[in-house]
Amino acid sequence: MSKLIPKEYDNVILKTGELVGLMDQLDETHFLPDYGVETPEQEKKTMAMKPISIDDIEKVVYRPKGTH
Repeated sequence: MSKLIPKEYDNVILKTGELVGLMDQLDETHFLPDYGVETPEQEKKTMAMKPISIDDIEKVVYRPKGTH
């Protein structure tokens, strides 16, 4: 089974173990992550709008239907 390449709107696990949503794809290898807002730390990371690299992503865990 081949590994899914991360795309906009996927939910992924980062190499840090965090679950994030990919809000916007900036280029071939960078995304704006949504860490959530359940904790102050998650909200702070989401609001910082710091892009993550495809190299920071361990695996895709969910892809919404119709976004392949």
